[in-house]
Order: sequence, then structure tokens, then C-alpha cells
Amino acid sequence: MFKQVRNETQQRTVIRNLLDNRVLSSRLGDGGCSSAMTVKGSMLVSPSFLSLVGLLFVLLLSGCQTEKKLAKQYMANRPNIAAAVYFPEQAEVKVEYNDQLGKKTEVLNGFDQDMFLDVMYHAYAETMGDYGVDVYVPEDADNVQIDSTHWLIILSQMEVVGRITEYEDYLFSDTDEFSYKHPLNTVNVASWFEVNDGNWRPVLFCEHNLMDGFDSKTDFSIWTNTIDYSYSIDTLKLKDVYNYAVYLGKLYAGYTYDYMMNSYVGAELKKKGYAYQIMLRYDPYEKKFRYAEEDDGFIEIKN
Repeated sequence: MFKQVRNETQQRTVIRNLLDNRVLSSRLGDGGCSSAMTVKGSMLVSPSFLSLVGLLFVLLLSGCQTEKKLAKQYMANRPNIAAAVYFPEQAEVKVEYNDQLGKKTEVLNGFDQDMFLDVMYHAYAETMGDYGVDVYVPEDADNVQIDSTHWLIILSQMEVVGRITEYEDYLFSDTDEFSYKHPLNTVNVASWFEVNDGNWRPVLFCEHNLMDGFDSKTDFSIWTNTIDYSYSIDTLKLKDVYNYAVYLGKLYAGYTYDYMMNSYVGAELKKKGYAYQIMLRYDPYEKKFRYAEEDDGFIEIKN
């Protein structure tokens, strides 16, 4: 079952405080199509090789510009998009016992999944608005208008799993390599989305991990001729998990819009006989397109 209306009054103050933190996703990065290839100036190469590199660069840049043009066309044709968005009543919450380490995380003790889902929904809806998508609640859930400017978005399943992950830290000196293992608290959030814009898309999946903060260093003592290893762990707290819900809500909103935009671009490229496609991310705050990393977005789960 899905909540037709997320509770607007429950824990309103806490939710607003979390959203006001403005946790913006770093997924957009600084990459771009024009920075996809570099050639060292000191490399001695033949003129034919340089010509080939130049040709490949031109083709890559040209392809990128084609996709940006189509993406802009997509946005121009859909200045106003409305989306009926449903999140689940409950997530599947589990805490796994690590047999090897003989312990389990306590981060999720007292975890309120209603709070987690409400915070995420509000962050999702707010960020979709930044992309020009109005999230609304239909009067009749069984009669939702669905077309290219009216979307139906269902977060059909979510798993929140707490576990202890053994992290192996490697440090190097001029002559030696050091390896240290540390148990870190980890919260894994996996989500399955279904999206309909007139045609049902494949099920969309993504998962992300929130872990203890970790830092380490080595210091060489010239007096004792030894290397001292020190580390610090910033242990996760429950409030960090709720803040993570804000981050994920914003991230999922960007993933949703970018997926729909790239689906359009891919279909138009196919019509033109182009097989090559560069995935784009759109930044609604800077009004710019950026090249997407391979694992930076939804994964299609095809039957």
C-alpha cells in the first residue's frame, strides 16, 4: 500500500529543520564532454595518430553537442510537468549481524521509518520543483492523468539495512605498505522506482551507503626509526540517517528528471540512426548540463 498523502503535520518542525540544511547532492561533479580526453604534450606520436585522436575528439564533442541540443529541446517542449508521486507506507528495515566480527550496528536503534520516509518525500517534492516538476496529490488515485507532461512515479519498494562493514585501510611509506582493518557502521538504502509517462518504463533501481566518517595518517619518527599509525572515526548517529534522507530525496529527484530527459534523447538519437549516447545530468541551479558518470543514476532492471 502507498500513502496518498504523506502526513503534512506529523513532525513538521523536525522535517523543516532537516530540509533547511539544504544538503545538495554532489553527484553533478565538474566533468564535461569537452574534458573527456587529454594528450600529454611530451608524447611523441605520428601525424596519423594525432589525426585519429583529433577526429575522435571532434566526433565526441559533436555527439555531446547533439545530445545537449536534444535535451534543451526536451525541456522547451515540457515547460510545465506535473507528477503524482507515491512513496510506500513502510520500508523494509533490517539489522544484519556480522558473524565474523561478532557484532551488529546500533545506529538504527530507535529508527523511525515514518520520519525517514516523510523527510525523503518532502525533499524529493521540493527538489522536483527546482527541476520544474510540480508534485501533486490527485483527487482520485485510480484516475491519474498520464502523458508526457503528467507523470506517475511510484517508489514501490525500499530497503534500509544496517550492518557492520570491515574497511581495510592501506597506507604507504617509501619502503613499506601498511594495512589495517576497521569495523565501520554502515546504512545501506536500496530503492526501486516505477515511472509512467504514457509508457511504463523498466523498473529503476539504485542503492547508496552511509558509513562512519574515517580518517588516518602515518608519521615517521627519525628518532626511533618507526612509523606511527593513527586514525579517527566519526561514528554515525541516528540524526545522520535522517539527514541522509534529505540527501537521498534530492538525489532521487535529480535521477528521476535526468532519466526521463535521457530517455527522450536516446529515443531521438535512435530515430536519427545514431547508436552512441552520452548520458547527461542537468543542474537546475546553475542551468547547465554535465556529463554523467557510469554509476551516477538509476539502473534499469529489465525482465
